[in-house]
Amino acid sequence: MTRTGPQKIPGASQQYFFGTGRYSGSDMEVNCGVVHTTEGMSLTTYSSGAMAPNVTGVPDIKARKIRWFQHFDVDESARALENRSGGVETNTANAFQMELVGTCDANHAKTWNGKKAGVDYIYWPEAPDWALAEVAVQVRWLHDQHNIPLTCVKDWLAYGTDSRRPGVTPASYGASPARMSMTQWRSFTGWCGHQHVPENVHGDPGSMDFPRVIALAKGSTNTPSEEDDMTPEQAKKLDELHALLTPFGGWDYKGKGKTADAYSHLTGTDARTVEILAAIKQLGSAGLSAAQIQAAAEAGANAALKALADRLTP
Repeated sequence: MTRTGPQKIPGASQQYFFGTGRYSGSDMEVNCGVVHTTEGMSLTTYSSGAMAPNVTGVPDIKARKIRWFQHFDVDESARALENRSGGVETNTANAFQMELVGTCDANHAKTWNGKKAGVDYIYWPEAPDWALAEVAVQVRWLHDQHNIPLTCVKDWLAYGTDSRRPGVTPASYGASPARMSMTQWRSFTGWCGHQHVPENVHGDPGSMDFPRVIALAKGSTNTPSEEDDMTPEQAKKLDELHALLTPFGGWDYKGKGKTADAYSHLTGTDARTVEILAAIKQLGSAGLSAAQIQAAAEAGANAALKALADRLTP
């Protein structure tokens, strides 16, 4: 089968691309998408590709962006679905597979291993709109370039056992009402979740608001940008800039043994401002775009203003 259309997703890192190695997949023409959640907080190696999707989205919550890592070409079968013998094809059934780092488990809706939802990881059933919009950009691109319809299944059942009732499986697990029959799967186009695919028992991505993703995709003309492909070193420098900016609160150095007046801040000669300007200069030298630097600066400035407002509020 001849692959048609662009096979590399603009802006997606190819650092963990497995399509030319031991686990390279079969050629196909995608006509549907399957969404997974990793149930983890970081990018995994997928056993060097043995269980990888086509692409993984890693939320950068500070920058309000999703960093994409491509593992197989768009029209190449991935390996994140179970495929039993004697049934239907799953991975090779023209299915583009997208993993989203984070959780859909209600037990982790607020906290998870000492981490906080919305700060350290995303609980996808309550994902912020910026994260859904980032997914929508990919969904729109796959529609425009590969004709995956801007539609999705109706029912996205909740995932997550109640820790007070051990052994009770999530609603979306196993032979749930949302699970497609083999006949339905063979003719399916559009977007679904792991919980909908036959021969599988997993229940991710739970009650993620994918209809909202489709609505955003229908209204979006944005495409992934090559500028969003950030190296680990660039990401580190961006985090360093954010850390510098976040605690900055005017010329209030109370308790830090430092003094500075308004003039030195306005002229950029106080030590803290010099430090920030140096960090910005390093980001430019590292090859980050002006838009990326501006986004980090705005995020840090907003956090600083909020901190200052909190101090001034009676």
